[in-house]
Amino acid sequence: MICTILGCGGSSGVPIIGCCCVVCKSTNAKNKRARASILIEKGNTKVLVDTSPDLRYQAISHGLLSLDAVLITHDHSDHVGGIHDLKMLTKSKTIPIYAPLEAMDYLKAIAFYLFEQKSKWYPVCLKLHELKDEFLVNDIMIQSFIQEHGTVKSYGFRFGDLAYSTDVNKLNSNAFKILQGVKVWIVDCLRYHWSPTHSIFEQTLEWIYRVKPERAVLTHMSHEIDYDEIAKLLPSGIEAAYDGMRIQINS
Repeated sequence: MICTILGCGGSSGVPIIGCCCVVCKSTNAKNKRARASILIEKGNTKVLVDTSPDLRYQAISHGLLSLDAVLITHDHSDHVGGIHDLKMLTKSKTIPIYAPLEAMDYLKAIAFYLFEQKSKWYPVCLKLHELKDEFLVNDIMIQSFIQEHGTVKSYGFRFGDLAYSTDVNKLNSNAFKILQGVKVWIVDCLRYHWSPTHSIFEQTLEWIYRVKPERAVLTHMSHEIDYDEIAKLLPSGIEAAYDGMRIQINS
């Protein structure tokens, strides 16, 4: 199984429009971050997690031509804003979208023409499914778990030996139970200081020490995090993500 980090940036991406900070002006390619999203591949099966506003760019950059399913962590715009671009990936088939119940009405509101046919020119290309605790997409087993994201819920996912937790500032005992034994954990780390809705550096490290994955990868990083700087701070087995990073899992 291969996981590709399509984007590891915060809600505004990096660089941020109009910002002249050191990170936003950096020439280091690893400081250029699209909005957070990953692609899971196993055999011929491709599963996308979130449809960021940068989906068009991400798909073109990585030669993504088709999908077998899309998972939605929650309905914030930096995670679903690119849903309209899915119509270019349907290849005359309907793509299943697995989304939390609380996000389904929002998705239908912002992209109604993708879910129900209003005109012969726009055939249905997406089918909504309520997110379940455990389900299969072809040969990929997926477990979902609830995360706290400020005052709303987001969902994390486990794909065998790999787990993904973006947009989270609190994890409950069930989440830690599902994460137990995971080999690779891609986990939220927005910045170094307090955030009301995201995990920050110190807390993320505490979570990693508790879960004890063989490898941890920090994601959803704002422009306050410089790639080279954080690399010097991180202990062995923990690293910062960068757009285009590919992680291979041998299960």
